[in-house]
Amino acid sequence: MLRLSHQVIWSKIILETFIKEANLSKEDEWIMRTRVAGWSRVKQCEELHISMSALDQRIHKLKKRYDDVQKLNPLLPPRKFSAKELWMDTH
Repeated sequence: MLRLSHQVIWSKIILETFIKEANLSKEDEWIMRTRVAGWSRVKQCEELHISMSALDQRIHKLKKRYDDVQKLNPLLPPRKFSAKELWMDTH
């Protein structure tokens, strides 16, 4: 389970800044907005008609994009990492 939405304290300004700075596609923007709104991965998969693994790949790419954009924009806080998160990303 990938939890980008729990690694950053999202505000409207932070979310909008990330979407703009990362130049997200409409689908990636939708994934971000629904993650921040608390949607489950299952619900997202059902709405997008994609597999869980396809969604997880998209979320993983969004995490990398956030990290890249965050380095260039001081308004975006760094993601908080936990041992559990790192374990889930590697297992």
